[in-house]
Amino acid sequence: MVSIKKATAENLACIVDILNAATQKLLAKNVMQWEYPWDENVIADDIAKGLFYIANVDEKAVGCFGLKKFENNPFNGDNGGMYFYHLAVHPKYSGKNYSVEMCKYVQNFAKENNTAVYFDCWAGNDFLKKFYADAGFEYMGDFPEEDYFVSAFKTK
Repeated sequence: MVSIKKATAENLACIVDILNAATQKLLAKNVMQWEYPWDENVIADDIAKGLFYIANVDEKAVGCFGLKKFENNPFNGDNGGMYFYHLAVHPKYSGKNYSVEMCKYVQNFAKENNTAVYFDCWAGNDFLKKFYADAGFEYMGDFPEEDYFVSAFKTK
């Protein structure tokens, strides 16, 4: 059973480890979703602001994600909703549906708070796009981002 809670400063090292390991796995597959290595100061700042969450199984950190107020939403032109970002599962725990559990948590958060939650991924990551659609999110389309495209999704 996955336990999800807001991250604290004590979780910083675990979260950075999860993000770095997940990024290395992506880079090995030529998926340029994130840059490596992660900047601990950026993650520490998000944790201090109460924006980062950690997922634990049997008191072991298995995954993480961020959830923050969405301002200047490029996907629908308003300032409403929340932005779901940096969803990651440590590769040694992949394939156990922990990412699905974190997605369900975010979907429940959206319902309980009567708000939409938006997120995106690199448009070239067909596996991830299928995962999000199968996890119950609505595909909104592909949007330009600097020199590439992102696929945007939202809670239903």
